[in-house]
Amino acid sequence: MNEKFSATIRPNAGFSLKEFCSGLLLFAFCFQIFAFSLNAQSVRKVRENKVEVQTLPKNEDKESKIAPDLEENVDALFNEGKPDKTQKVIIKLKDENTTEKKPKEVVDSGILMADLTAQNNVSSKLGDLGGRSKKSFSKMGMMTAELPLSKIRQLADDENIEYISPDRAVKATGKNSHYYKTTGALDGYDEVSGVKADGEGIGVAVLDSGIDVTHRLLEPGGDHPGVVYSKSFTGLSATDDEYGHGTHVASLLAGSKKFRSNLYGGIAQGVKIINLAVLDANGNGSTSAAIAAVDWVITNKSAYNIRVINMSLGTPAKDSYENDPLCQAVRRAFYAGIVVVISAGNSGKDDFGNKLYGSISSPGIEPSAITVGAANSYGTDYRVDDAIASFSSKGPTRGYKIVGGVKKYDNLIKPDIVAPGNKLIAAISNSSRGNSGSIVRRNPSLDTR
Repeated sequence: MNEKFSATIRPNAGFSLKEFCSGLLLFAFCFQIFAFSLNAQSVRKVRENKVEVQTLPKNEDKESKIAPDLEENVDALFNEGKPDKTQKVIIKLKDENTTEKKPKEVVDSGILMADLTAQNNVSSKLGDLGGRSKKSFSKMGMMTAELPLSKIRQLADDENIEYISPDRAVKATGKNSHYYKTTGALDGYDEVSGVKADGEGIGVAVLDSGIDVTHRLLEPGGDHPGVVYSKSFTGLSATDDEYGHGTHVASLLAGSKKFRSNLYGGIAQGVKIINLAVLDANGNGSTSAAIAAVDWVITNKSAYNIRVINMSLGTPAKDSYENDPLCQAVRRAFYAGIVVVISAGNSGKDDFGNKLYGSISSPGIEPSAITVGAANSYGTDYRVDDAIASFSSKGPTRGYKIVGGVKKYDNLIKPDIVAPGNKLIAAISNSSRGNSGSIVRRNPSLDTR
């Protein structure tokens, strides 16, 4: 099965607000080339404009503090006699400065999102339950931990805890003159005389599998900054990209015009790329690693003028966006003045070719994010023949919360926009050719050399 790809674009910092927003949408339009998700839900019949309710056996009168899929695992442990095991979780601590109360001011001031006393109390309780705390995210009001699955409900009773989610796996979701024209970016560049609309001075954080900084499309030089900073959240090198996805995305975003007479140049060649590796050599990662990277971006946004985050990755939408920890991290970034662009996913049809609805992955279900679906341009520069790619994930969103024993789905309309999403040629990392788990080794037809 062919992999798909995804992208974004950023205007010059000197733009007016109108020009800035127009450029931003062009940025988002050109990043849906490698959309990814992990086994996104397959929901065929939904109601799009009102909450759908499904009654469950339990009859609690209040909203559950435990994520639905985690609750199911706990139920199976007790009801089916399954063996206990260590569970990795993400804990949202209660916070007086909630996202509804002056969120941007709180984030910008650097105030911790959760009381340190509450964090210490939770850490102490984890120890009493045979678990341990691992990491805390200062801008998110979250912490990661591991403890016996059998103790989850006891932990949830703690008054300092707002919500507990499993540390879910995330996976990659799968200037070229063609997409310059078909997205309208070329027209935008010529609209303002004397303005260099290539994203100069803007920092874009690419959360992906790393970037091959030695590739000629991404080497710095002249007015092409390329990759200005790299950091790994996986324990592997951020500058090799053994999986191959991050390099592809980065070159579509900011590939140099000096390579092959700009035949494969990126849509925003003047941006500074901040390379944050959150996926491993097989394109897999964790929710906690992605959150850690977003937390780093918020903390360092001023140093690199980071105005955009691109996340071409996802995990099945289980929680409502209100409780989903990755969505909450994206929301914090939004409140800090950062635009977050996310791929919708590749789960628009099943193995038999049937259309699937309700398959948008997290964090693409987050309302504050620009969620980008994939379009098929059929290789032409004009748009009259463009169509939604059959593999592109479709809404409405199917994250949910349980209130009084009842499932309440979000049912938000997503994706927000679409952009060219298949058969686009971009950079391939050198190290991915030697990795049996990489994109090109799994799909040799993608290697066009």
